[in-house]
Parts: sequence; C-alpha cells; structure tokens
Amino acid sequence: MNSLTDIKEFINGFLKRKGAYILFSIVLSKIISFLLSFYVIHQLSPKDYGNISYAYNIISFIAPFAGFGIYQSLSRYGPISKSQQNKKQLFNFILSRGIIASIILSCIVVISAKTLTKSLPDSYNYLVLISLFIISHFIFEVIKIKFRIYNINKLFAYLEISHSVILLILGITLTSFLGGYGYLIALIISPLIISVYILLKYKTLRTESKSNYSKEYKKSLWKYGIYTSLGGLTSQLIFSIDILTIGFLMHDPSEVALYKTASLIPFALLFIPAGVMKTDLVKITQNYQNKKFLKNYVSNYLKLFFIISIITFITLYSLSTFIMGLFGSEYILAQDLIPIFAVGLVGAFLFRNPFGNIITCVGWVKTNTAISIIVLLLDVILNIFLVEKYGIIGAAYSTAILLWIAGIASYIAFLKYLKTLD
Repeated sequence: MNSLTDIKEFINGFLKRKGAYILFSIVLSKIISFLLSFYVIHQLSPKDYGNISYAYNIISFIAPFAGFGIYQSLSRYGPISKSQQNKKQLFNFILSRGIIASIILSCIVVISAKTLTKSLPDSYNYLVLISLFIISHFIFEVIKIKFRIYNINKLFAYLEISHSVILLILGITLTSFLGGYGYLIALIISPLIISVYILLKYKTLRTESKSNYSKEYKKSLWKYGIYTSLGGLTSQLIFSIDILTIGFLMHDPSEVALYKTASLIPFALLFIPAGVMKTDLVKITQNYQNKKFLKNYVSNYLKLFFIISIITFITLYSLSTFIMGLFGSEYILAQDLIPIFAVGLVGAFLFRNPFGNIITCVGWVKTNTAISIIVLLLDVILNIFLVEKYGIIGAAYSTAILLWIAGIASYIAFLKYLKTLD
C-alpha cells in the first residue's frame, strides 16, 4: 500500500509541474514522427530510405555536439542563476556563441562527407544537405531549454507540438514533390520556423546589459557543454553505431531500412521516461545537494517505471508481427528484432534514462562522459563482432546489451554521488 501511495505522490508532483503537458507534447511528437516516417517509407524505395537513414544517423550521432555542446550548459547554470537578468544574459551568450560553433560543425561535416559515406556513396548528397540540421537543431534546443529553466513547462510543450505539426505538414508536402530531399528539407526548416517565430514574438533577443563573464566562467560553460554532449552520445551511439555498422559491413541499404524500421516504434517509447525527466530536470538541479529529496525521487520513479517497463515489454513482444506488418509485407522479416529491442528498453527505462540525467544534473558530468566513452568502445566492438556474425539481429543484441550496461553504470555512479552527501 505504501508503494501505491508513493507512486501516487510521484504522479501528483509530476502533474503539478505541468508534466502532463510535456508528456502529451512528446507523445504527439512521436505519433507525428511515426506518421511521417510511415508516409516516407511508403513513398520511397527501401534503398532510398536506407541511404537517407544512413545519412540522418550520422547527423544524429553529431547532433549532441551542436554549438559544441554549449546549449547543455543552459540546463545546468540557468536554474541556479541568481536573477532573471542573469538567466537572460546567459541565454544570449550561449545562443550567439553556439550558432557560430554550429556553423563551423556543419562545415566540418560537409568537408568529411565523402569519407563518412564511403560505404554507401549514394547517401553523400543526403548527408551534405542534412548537415544544416545541426544549426536549426541548436537554435531550437536553446529556446526550449530557456522556457524550461523558467519553469514554463506549458509553453515548452506548445513549442514541441507546434514543431511537430509544422514538420508533418512540410514533410508530407515536400516529400511528395521532392522525394527524399524534401523529407530532409522539412527536418531542417521546421525547427527554424518555430524558433524565428518565438524569438520575434517574445522579443527573446532583446539586448540586456552586457554579461561580464570571467574567462574561468566561460571556460566552465564550454567544458560542461562538451562533457554533457559526450555523455549524451551514449544514447545516440547506441541508436546510430548499429546503423552505421550495418551499412559499413553489409553494404546493403535494404538491410539498413529493415533495421531502422523495426526500431521506430520501440525506441519511440523512450518518450515516456524522457517526458518525466524533461519535466523534473530543473527541480533535480535545484536540489542537487538534497540527499533526502534525491533518494525519495529515485525510489518513487523506480516503483512507477517497474510497472511501466513490464507492460511495455509484454506489449512489444506480443505485437511484434503486427507492428512490422504495418510497414508492408517486405518488413515482416525484421519482426524478431522487436522483442530484443524491448529487453533493451527495460534497461533504459529503469536505469540509463533516469540515472544518466540525474548524475549530469548534480554536476557529475565527467563521470557521465567516462561511461559514454566506455560504452562507445563497447558499442563499436560488439557491433562489428555481432553484425558480422548474425547480421541485423546481431546489431539488435548489441543495442539491448549496451542499454543495460550504460544504465547500470549510471546507477552505480548515482549511489557513489549520494555517499558524498553524507
């Protein structure tokens, strides 16, 4: 009975922080993303979709480094800023410096595109185009974080919803006329449209008094951002390296398409823990030295998500054939991947998502980075070995294993952090 009370308390707190708005926005975003992917998959041949997926996964791998990661610092330093003016100054500093850094990063991708697409040369033009996503992604992320640090979660949710609707409309329209290129153009300009609108509507770029940050403070912003970006690679790598390895070793865009399609619905379900953490990151950051709060929060989270994880696993396991059949008979071949992904999701729900975020919130960003680097090495080794031996199902095994390894490592790091608060 106590556990049920704790779960109810956790849910009530989540709702008070307008978490329902954030969760709904993420759910809607995932549904729209799925509908758009569903449409694109049926519009394009498996070969074309595979080449696009390969290029987009390269960018997904790089996206956490947009602005060289400095936007991540707004999540950490914004909530603990002493005044509203300090928050505005910090936002303007990070936005201006990050846009320049993002442009440089996009240029680096373009210069390296030939090498990055050597195994699937038909994806070269797609990669050059989608490199612009780095810039629009950075601007949109900074704006969303700003509203979160002000605890305006309702507006944050509206941003997500507006972006999703614009993306769906542009995605369907442009894909119909321009094929794969139209789909990528929609991905690039949809966050830019909503970002420009918000910047103008809320006069977000209004000049504040100059921020006289010390060199040490500026250095800490860049360091935290880069370390956090490296930490964010864990989740991105697990969902990107497998695609890249399949393309590199199998040289078959159709296999990439099968794997990518099978992963769409299972990994879309990560919105559930992501919605909770996006709602609570500011509160966790503000209470990063409150041991009682952290222990109570984690305890209630695990009680709730243990139940959610069981339901998710059973549902995916039971409906794997039906899910793949939605995309067409040619995709049913990949139905055996879904139960494997479901096992990995349990590890992500219970360990990697909550504890990876929490240890970053409390300032242990270097620890999170170290975990990411280890997972990166394991990711490459496991994928090369398992894909070569078992094909795309081997990539699924690698993903599931690494989600658990990364999650348990993050949990151990959290327990060590709690001991420092004694």
